[in-house]
Amino acid sequence: MKPLQTRLSILFAAALVVPALAAPGPGVIKPWEDNGVAIDTNRPMSGTSSASATGGVGLLTAGANHVISQQCVDNGWGWPHASCSATYNNITAPIAMGLLDAYSFTGDATHLAAAVAAGNFDLTAQYTTGETRLGAMTAYFMVQLSAVSGDPTYSNFAATSFFAALDAGTYGPTPVNTAGWIASVQAARTGTWNNLRPWEFSTIASTATAIGVAGQDALFTQAILDGLNTLDNTQPYVVYSDMIGLAGGVRGLALTGTTTFPPIVSPLHPLINGIDNLKDLADVLAGLQLTNGAWHWHSNIPGPLAWDQDAQSTAYAVLALVAADPLVSSDYCRHIWKGAMWSEGVRLADGGFASYPGGPSNVEVEAEVLSAFAAAGAPTVPSVSTWGLIALTLAGMILGTRMFIRARTAQSA
Repeated sequence: MKPLQTRLSILFAAALVVPALAAPGPGVIKPWEDNGVAIDTNRPMSGTSSASATGGVGLLTAGANHVISQQCVDNGWGWPHASCSATYNNITAPIAMGLLDAYSFTGDATHLAAAVAAGNFDLTAQYTTGETRLGAMTAYFMVQLSAVSGDPTYSNFAATSFFAALDAGTYGPTPVNTAGWIASVQAARTGTWNNLRPWEFSTIASTATAIGVAGQDALFTQAILDGLNTLDNTQPYVVYSDMIGLAGGVRGLALTGTTTFPPIVSPLHPLINGIDNLKDLADVLAGLQLTNGAWHWHSNIPGPLAWDQDAQSTAYAVLALVAADPLVSSDYCRHIWKGAMWSEGVRLADGGFASYPGGPSNVEVEAEVLSAFAAAGAPTVPSVSTWGLIALTLAGMILGTRMFIRARTAQSA
């Protein structure tokens, strides 16, 4: 039986009740009831989108437009869907990344402009004591924003206000260095949220290589490995979301080009315990995909049901396999395609996505789905006419081959 707690309120409280220096990244959505909203098992999950239900650029356009419709006056986003009573910098990066990733296909200037506005919103993020405060995924977003917009302001800001400050030991209201900041994030992600550690550091290690100070990337990469060592899949309703932790670990190591590492010592997660290379780790993640393309929110759910399929976990699994695929001998193309196309099944008429089949929407998850879909290449399902053309082509090739063989046989006779 699922816990009775409301999913989003618990999640956001967990994201905020952390050591002051940790400033962990965005929240994680779990497939449980949302503030008393019952799961609607009769809710149509296909054929209700605002664009053709075949994926492609249409999905990204409609999705990005929907995300922008949720953006608040200060250019941030609220935590509940369709709410601007308060905005939070710790969720800006993954939401705005969804817009940037969509823009790479849509070319719609409004998508880029909204991402730039979000970057400006994050430039003002501060601790209550006035010091600059960046989430774990903010630096990655700012580097990407500078690359796409051509404005170095954002990348330079992350380099000086985050990485250089950490290296100097002057970051935050109680100044810490890189190791101290890592420790504060790890301390924030304990108990129920223990499995989020590899995910928290998944983009920061490669970003440190790009704009950080020498040696910081090694510290962040080790933090990913340390997080994998503490991954726990033994009690799904006590320690949540190991799937996102596993996906974060695969993605983070792939982004840094780390293909081998000391054997993982994770006695509470037998699926990965002892693995010492990226290929085997990514193979575990790929092997947990369902036949319909989704991933559950946890790898060890007793008697999983349809609503245990999770849009956020699926998005991060796709992002992880996209990053890992070029580095290992396995071929994850089919997993990536199926995972991306599963989002069609939870696509809604407003252009957004349900967090799980029959469930509510959350703008962060919706943007993460866009990032995964873009990373997969904005796939489409061939139309009937396309399939017909393929079938006719194959039939023609077969018929032509048979006629050729018969003609050669007649000549020989």
